[in-house]
Amino acid sequence: MITNSASTTASGPTKDHTFSIPVYGAAPNLGVLVGSLQTQIGKPSEILLASSTPSIELDAFSKRYAIPLHRNPQRLDIAADWNFALNVAQTRYVTLSHQDDFFAPAYAAQLSDALRRHPDALFAYCDYSEHTAEGARPNNINLSIKRALSQRAFGTRESVTNTRDKLRLLSLGNPICCPSVMFNKKALGNFAFPTGFKTNLDWMAWLQLARQPGGFVYVRERLVSKGVHSESETTATIANHSREHEDRILFNAIWPRPVAATLATIYKLAYRANRT
Repeated sequence: MITNSASTTASGPTKDHTFSIPVYGAAPNLGVLVGSLQTQIGKPSEILLASSTPSIELDAFSKRYAIPLHRNPQRLDIAADWNFALNVAQTRYVTLSHQDDFFAPAYAAQLSDALRRHPDALFAYCDYSEHTAEGARPNNINLSIKRALSQRAFGTRESVTNTRDKLRLLSLGNPICCPSVMFNKKALGNFAFPTGFKTNLDWMAWLQLARQPGGFVYVRERLVSKGVHSESETTATIANHSREHEDRILFNAIWPRPVAATLATIYKLAYRANRT
């Protein structure tokens, strides 16, 4: 386990950022993700594995890549897994790297630099694209809408700090791709992802953070590619309508119920972008 707020390698540089990977089951794409993390430019980052479903295969992967594996003794829900992965990382900056995604080489350098320019910010996030088994999917209606929501809230600014602007960013949907977020743990306080959600726990988390002091930072480059496939949790929650139910909860937390109902209906149209 990591015990210091920063660490050093044999070559010397102190690390202030961790890629912490919550791993579920077999994770067949984990090697692609780790490959993208190991080719980051600039200051080295820690890489950790965190799992409540460890396996012989994961143990072997950890040893083969020399990546520490942290075992969560309790398998509760996705929020508990994400909170565990966030908490075992001891560096100032932490990215929860999801096992189907991969990162551009400049991700860690650009987002950590942005957070250093805004030391009181809660997190930084970047633009992103998607990929399926058929290849890259850099743009679609859903991604275009999310980019427009970020542009609407930030304008020409890199950071927004007042509650009104942060809520404005989140009021018409969730434009923040969770794997693209680099957290500033020093500013987060007692933050934890909320329980009781299968797919919208990140959106609810951003709403909670919007109401506490500290800025949101937006890096406009597309530095993350999010994996979309038919077996994903997001796809499953769309199919069984729990995603629709959770969207309604979130819009009800922001808007009067008639407005929330209309927005949830419109938002549902974007689900088709998750089809592969």
